Amino acid sequence: MKIFKKLVVLILLLCTYTTYAQSEDKKEGKDNSEKTKPKENSSEEIVTKTIRIKGANGEEKVIKQQQVITKKSEVKLSPDEEDDKTNRTAVYAPEKVSVKNSGATSSEKIYSSIPDGNGYILTLIDEKGEKTAKAKPLSNDYYLINNGVNDNCLGHFDDAKNLIIETYDSETDAILTVTYKLK
Repeated sequence: MKIFKKLVVLILLLCTYTTYAQSEDKKEGKDNSEKTKPKENSSEEIVTKTIRIKGANGEEKVIKQQQVITKKSEVKLSPDEEDDKTNRTAVYAPEKVSVKNSGATSSEKIYSSIPDGNGYILTLIDEKGEKTAKAKPLSNDYYLINNGVNDNCLGHFDDAKNLIIETYDSETDAILTVTYKLK
């Protein structure tokens, strides 16, 4: 019986301390700046669309598009009610919606070309993005393709008008071959 009394007293004391501590946290947490600043209701949603297209020869093209949709609305007190009323109704202001496109990525490498008097200006599109290069003709239907100051490689077109670019990789001591399809 003695143990039971001590246990009941201990539980009552813990409940009292817990309740007191929670009420003190609520008193300390309120600032004057919080009262004047309107609250904002916002949500953010990321939408990813994956499009898979199968070609006639069985190749699959994957395109991913990503959008970030943000909805924001302010929470205000209802202007129809009196100011001194204790329990007032919250009203949401009209939503402000913003859509941000993160771009499209594709597993397929494609190109487009524009002739420029002495070769072509190429637009190469792959997973990393889009870049512009110049192609100058060499012998045997090969082209010197310049992507930048230190980025030169050889390329040629096959029978299906695909652009095949061959680059030497000094780290692996191998020739890297990348094929771009006509846009």
